[in-house]
Amino acid sequence: MSRVTIADVASAAGVSKTAVSFAFNNPEKLGTTTLERVLRVAHDLGYAPHPAARALSTRRSGTIGVLMPQRLSIVFANPFLGELMQGLGELCEEHDLTVLLVPPLDGSLEGAIRQASVDGFISLGLNPDDPEMETLNRIGIPTVLIDSDAAGSYPTVNVDDTAGAHAAAQHLLDLGHRYLAVLVLPPARDHVQHTPTAARRMAGYLSAIEGAGAPATFQLTAGISVSAGVRAFEALPKGEHRPTGVLAMSDMAAIGVMSAAQAAGLRVPDDISVVGFDDIPMSAWTNPALTTVHQPIVEKGRIAARLLIQRMQGKSVDSPVPLSTSLVIRQSTTSRKEVVVGRNV
Repeated sequence: MSRVTIADVASAAGVSKTAVSFAFNNPEKLGTTTLERVLRVAHDLGYAPHPAARALSTRRSGTIGVLMPQRLSIVFANPFLGELMQGLGELCEEHDLTVLLVPPLDGSLEGAIRQASVDGFISLGLNPDDPEMETLNRIGIPTVLIDSDAAGSYPTVNVDDTAGAHAAAQHLLDLGHRYLAVLVLPPARDHVQHTPTAARRMAGYLSAIEGAGAPATFQLTAGISVSAGVRAFEALPKGEHRPTGVLAMSDMAAIGVMSAAQAAGLRVPDDISVVGFDDIPMSAWTNPALTTVHQPIVEKGRIAARLLIQRMQGKSVDSPVPLSTSLVIRQSTTSRKEVVVGRNV
């Protein structure tokens, strides 16, 4: 059976094709009687407007894009995304919007931006001075940033990374740990500098550590997966220089550190204490349960979606105050113990 077209509906209803288009896209332009007749005929014929054609006629796709500088295989390794998408999805459902994940296209995020048929973008981790932002400027599409530096023309949704990291480091210092390692979030792409999130968290760690007069930390870049945390543990100094406390900028890396430490014969937290960041749901169910910094991930996604929808409606919006973070103390941290011979791994 051939597809019912707009012309078929127009002929059967005794109206123009423009009137049929108005019935589905701009019903306020038709009188009540005409509108009801067109919709009834369309229903009887089994007609529904083609999504692509409807997007062309209304200049709206009904979709928001989530820009991801990293490959999807990397992003999906961290349950953080699922929590964020829950918040985004709640608002999108309320406004009958769909969500499109937009990773780099053939290695180019700019190319992906130009190809995506969306009404607005939510960006994860883009900086205001990144070249992709210039592309967004030229296109003139509404955009909201998450985990970025504040940008005057773009609403930005952040959490108080600095305070959260400070609390995490202070917790280990209060437990008597002095030799600490920091697992730094990797840059989103081939950047030499830290991401804005990593820079804020590092500032928080260092303010506590330097304020306590503790030795300089051992720092290394680690990904946001369990396997990345395992590799990071293997790269830590060994013997008497082994850190007794680890501050990871992601829960997944922290979980990897704990797993690798236990496999190497260390006890967590007696031999090495570990603190994560994010408080993803699984952090409460690891063995031992992970001490971590809680950030309201779902709420962050919800707020970003609300701001974007308001921008898509032509409203002026400002960046909200960074959302609060809090330290959640569980069983992966304890007071520093003296090194026992035979456990100096």
